[in-house]
Amino acid sequence: MLDVIHGFLLQSAVIVPVLMLLSIGAWVILRKLRLMRLDEPFDAADMRTWPLAYAMADAAIFALVFSAIVATLGDGQLNVALAGGGGALVALGAVPLLTAKCRR
Repeated sequence: MLDVIHGFLLQSAVIVPVLMLLSIGAWVILRKLRLMRLDEPFDAADMRTWPLAYAMADAAIFALVFSAIVATLGDGQLNVALAGGGGALVALGAVPLLTAKCRR
């Protein structure tokens, strides 16, 4: 159990800041290209309306779920693929649904 916690903390310490910086960079680039629709109301299903704070939080949630799955299953090509898919399902599937439900 301590190995899983240790692996999760180590991976999270690296993955969370990197993905948050990448999401900031992507958000700024898309805003400069005028592809963001920040003048429209927030829609959790449309990434173009996401404010920067929401995009960063979503990236952090993806990284934490990814780290938790990889720490639990171990390193390996299949396990990393499962972790990426699981992180995407939670961050891009469940979080926007919960956000939309809570905003109503």
